Amino acid sequence: LTDKGIFIIQSENSSLCIKVDTAGLVLEDCGQLSEKMLWKWASNRRLFNIGSSTCLGLNISKPEQPLAMLECDSTQYSLWWNCDGKALVGISEFKLAVENSKHIVAKRKSTCQWKPYMSYDEDLCEHPFQETYTLLGNSFGFPCVFPFKYNNKWYYECTRDGKESEWCATTTHYEQDEKWGFCPSAESGCDIFWKKSPNTHICYQFNLASVLSWREARAACQLQGGDLLSVTSPDEQDYITNLSRQLNSTDMMLWMGLNRLDEDAGWQWSDGAPLMFVNWRANVSDNRYKENHCAVINPKLKYGWNSYLCESGLPFVCKKYLNKTEHETLDTWQYHATRCDAGWYPHNRNCYRLHKEQKSWNHASLSCQSENSRLISVSSMADEELLLNLLESENVTETWIGLYSNNTPVVFEWSDSTPVKFSSWDRQEPNTFQRTGQLCVSAQGPEGHWRIKKCEDKSYYICKKAGEFNSVSPELESNCPEGWERHGGYCYKIDSTPRSFEHASSGYFCPSALVSVTNRFEQAFINSMIHSMAESERTYFWIGLQDLNNTGEYFWLSTAGKNHSVSYTNWNKYQPRHSGGCVAMRGKHPIGYWEVKSCENFKAMSLCKQKVNSYEEPELTFQKYSSSCYFGWESEPNLLNCYKIFHNEKVLMRRTWDEAEALCQDFGAHLASFSHIYEETFLNNLLYTIFDRTEERQFWIGFNKRNALSGGTWQWSDRTPVVSSFLEDKYVEDDSRNCGVFKVNRTVFPAHCKEKREWICKIPKGVKPMSPVWYTAELPWSYYQGAEYLFHVSPAEWETCKFVCGWLRGGLAIINSSGEQAFIQNKIRTVRKS
Repeated sequence: LTDKGIFIIQSENSSLCIKVDTAGLVLEDCGQLSEKMLWKWASNRRLFNIGSSTCLGLNISKPEQPLAMLECDSTQYSLWWNCDGKALVGISEFKLAVENSKHIVAKRKSTCQWKPYMSYDEDLCEHPFQETYTLLGNSFGFPCVFPFKYNNKWYYECTRDGKESEWCATTTHYEQDEKWGFCPSAESGCDIFWKKSPNTHICYQFNLASVLSWREARAACQLQGGDLLSVTSPDEQDYITNLSRQLNSTDMMLWMGLNRLDEDAGWQWSDGAPLMFVNWRANVSDNRYKENHCAVINPKLKYGWNSYLCESGLPFVCKKYLNKTEHETLDTWQYHATRCDAGWYPHNRNCYRLHKEQKSWNHASLSCQSENSRLISVSSMADEELLLNLLESENVTETWIGLYSNNTPVVFEWSDSTPVKFSSWDRQEPNTFQRTGQLCVSAQGPEGHWRIKKCEDKSYYICKKAGEFNSVSPELESNCPEGWERHGGYCYKIDSTPRSFEHASSGYFCPSALVSVTNRFEQAFINSMIHSMAESERTYFWIGLQDLNNTGEYFWLSTAGKNHSVSYTNWNKYQPRHSGGCVAMRGKHPIGYWEVKSCENFKAMSLCKQKVNSYEEPELTFQKYSSSCYFGWESEPNLLNCYKIFHNEKVLMRRTWDEAEALCQDFGAHLASFSHIYEETFLNNLLYTIFDRTEERQFWIGFNKRNALSGGTWQWSDRTPVVSSFLEDKYVEDDSRNCGVFKVNRTVFPAHCKEKREWICKIPKGVKPMSPVWYTAELPWSYYQGAEYLFHVSPAEWETCKFVCGWLRGGLAIINSSGEQAFIQNKIRTVRKS
């Protein structure tokens, strides 16, 4: 049942379960199973009871007892529910409560806690309603509405009644509106909705009548075990063109999986295929297209790809591999001790050498060949990590790699003839527009992303050749105990017995410590380890991230009991859900993502990590920051960053989230982020100082979940790791409010990114803010409790000062409280220093 999203609601306080009865809702023994105990989340946050075919609702016109089971299409009553922790909350803050230890009622004040029966400490919203997008039918691909009414019966899932395949209605009353569509199925093969290519074991699905955004279209493909279309060769492009000709769809724009939703990187395919064949119609780095983060294909045109605004509603093409091999299997990460000639760097069966002389790509290629090697090829994340380590250790920012293209249409290949399995383009890349002849590619630090350059440009280069690896027994080879895998300077192992976090972290079962994950490469290595272990979606692995003391902030548990702060996170959607938990990694769907679980009750396997004996950990260098900020930016001595608040008194107009982030970037800054809770407290106090406490001022900060690739996880725009559940539970998570707003009283809430607001920027101490062209230096007004103060430092007579203040539409200061007196004294001190 749980796979269908059906659950039983259990009271945490009494361990009894809710049942719908003729008299209303009552608590019963959970063992006495009946259909009237079964619940399912339905469209628009409604709770549907399967046995009674009714929805849980509130009739506010009866305030003494509003709770009732109502028809699911009722419009005069509220059927909306949400979780606040483990409380179930409806409209007007009514909570589900128990009266006389038997009857279920709704009260504004209640401490009742509810959880799904047989779950470990989850709340009822842990597995929310998932949209099902329809195929064919007459509803433009819109999602099913559950429950819907057909033949006087309520359906809470797709049905075969009345049609040859599973279908659903896309409005509540099928007979009234007759709007419907077929339901996608996740079966492994390709059913009637797919066209199979005879040569390649790949299926394609053209959804020509649909009108969905890029994110919705991708969700519709993923529901069927596929993804949006990727085009990896001119042959595939021709196949798509021919297929669309047969379907009479040649002159239309269709979504494909190409996107640049990852702000730090360039274009990539959503299904993980390498972007090596490039077929742009226009110059994608043109300013006119800077809002476009997704791409469409027009099969009629020879160069038919174009960037497009992701929110537009368009038809789309899905693609599904029948025998899909995972791109990153363990063998790309497998450790092999390797021997190399002097001057070469050994890594997993190959030898590498970075040449610090500037050469053109062709000369660099010849130079490698003269040493019996080739320019470096990068075929996996493991290779990319090696490349970055080389650049970092040699302090180099850019180097040629062996990727080039000689043909039109543009297809990139490796000069050592390795098959192309992986791509990692830089921002705005690959930009091949109106470039002819040979194209060459370089890799750039700090992320190792690729850029197309003129082949005559001169650059450093890296050569690669096969090394010697003798048949040594694996332990000797890797310096790890038997059964452990090596990566970098550490050994890793899975303890496959499920235990609570307390036992897993005791140091007995994991001899040194639970894993701490420091970057995306280590995460990818761990994914390759757990890939083979994870049988079901319910397989989880403890990692060392926890908030055992309920501070609200997650830290790595270290051996000496000291907490290490976090440099990388990989949270799943809606995570971290609350403070005070321990973190486990999912084994499947999606693999490796992190979730907060109960430290005592949840049981999971463990991921262990220990240092290789000979490995010296790099010393952590703590930068000493100058204690002060540049003029107009605010901070405190213990903070590493400076903040600037752009509020109505300073700026001409409010901005959307995008505009605000761009304006911060003009200063060399970003929208504000909190790497620790005390930064949030500082900002809150600063706002309290500046504005009158009664004002509800709201500011954009960098918190957002706009990157559709991360599956709806909240992130900071400056890539600060997320260490706390900053959003309050009571705010409903939906897919349209994707940007975070900070308001006084330390609240972060989600809002529509296109709304216009004031904003706050943040820059590291010691970094000098740039001065953008549009920015006119403001007079140095200071703000306190909603009033503005200007300190004049050139001495003058009292009358002159009175005149100047009047001319600036103010008056000489009048001091009304000891707080104001203290504020003015502090300001005088800082003015005197500067």
